Amino acid sequence: MSDDFEKNLRDHLHREAEETREFPRRLRGRIREGIAPRARARMAPQLALAGALVLVAIAVLAFRNPTIINVVTTSIKGLIEPSPSPTPQPFLCQDQSGGSSGVAATLTNIRAAAHAGDGYDRVVFDFNGGIPSWDLARQESASFLRQASGQQVTLEGNAGLTLVFRGTDVTGSVSSDLQPRLTSIREIAQIGNFEHQLTYGIGLSSSQCVRVLQLTNSRLVIDVATSGSASTTAAPTPLPTQPAATDLGAFSCLDHSGGADSGPAMQLTAVRVAHQTGYDRIVFEFAPQAGATAHLPAYTVSRQASAKFVKDPSGQLVTMRGSAGLRIVLHGASGATSYTGNRDQIVNLPVVQEVEQLGDFEAVLSWGAGLSQPSCIRTLELPNPTRLVIDVQTP
Repeated sequence: MSDDFEKNLRDHLHREAEETREFPRRLRGRIREGIAPRARARMAPQLALAGALVLVAIAVLAFRNPTIINVVTTSIKGLIEPSPSPTPQPFLCQDQSGGSSGVAATLTNIRAAAHAGDGYDRVVFDFNGGIPSWDLARQESASFLRQASGQQVTLEGNAGLTLVFRGTDVTGSVSSDLQPRLTSIREIAQIGNFEHQLTYGIGLSSSQCVRVLQLTNSRLVIDVATSGSASTTAAPTPLPTQPAATDLGAFSCLDHSGGADSGPAMQLTAVRVAHQTGYDRIVFEFAPQAGATAHLPAYTVSRQASAKFVKDPSGQLVTMRGSAGLRIVLHGASGATSYTGNRDQIVNLPVVQEVEQLGDFEAVLSWGAGLSQPSCIRTLELPNPTRLVIDVQTP
């Protein structure tokens, strides 16, 4: 502390003490005595004097402006009191879900590591664009079904987790099969990437409880316990839980309809069929004609008790694979010139066995689906690109 600074501070505090008449006379005298210059031979007395002067200043300001004392005491408490520890997140032996719908995310990295001292293995999924809607399901085996083909794949381990991300793409640099071979987490493999739905299977050494954290910088963390009593050491503070937003709607055993027959006919550009966890999915994708506005054509999806259909407009009878069926009719749609794909797809999925075009006449487009058994369905109307999605529930 320089002599000039100390002198100026003393003079200022002296004036404040004199002007603050709320102080008793005896107290003002003690303040004047305390700020009188004294010889200082060592640093400790100088620092003690500086501290005393600061306290006097606080007292003076507090009398002149009572609210200042709240600010000062709050600041002091913030300096001397430790920050509260993050609340430990529990390990749960149940399925979990979270994330945000409407997020267009890209998976950029997957990494796994052991936290032996805390009693768990950790896998981290890094995203660009936020954490997408996700579902995590536990299972008692390490066998999974690949989402597009329905092919069975067995990962290393004796139990597993299925992790589904919606509205998600993945960069080419992300490995499709990691084998960290940790205590609990043995293998992590991509088992599906279809219609922006990304699915991973995680092979575990045994069935264990898990903890899921949504962290800043778009990271989803899954901790898998390595013993029956994982550590409750405070984990990184998770983001506030978003509404699950993973419910795609209930399956119903009724006919479905929707869309709108307005404007020029929409052009069919693709038909895709694949298996997802719990259902087979049929996707019809459309594009508008040049200069027209995109919309989903009016449609009906009718359930029937056989796999026999009548072609339009010939009336020819056609029998598809299976014992039940769906008839899909789209008004204000055509694929005559826009669709170049297979018009009779034999897919042999758990329920959907075959998908075939039945008619394309006067902007009325019809397809049939042969099913292995009668099943409930769910329809979704998706934009960008315009799609009609039909999910057929599987056993």
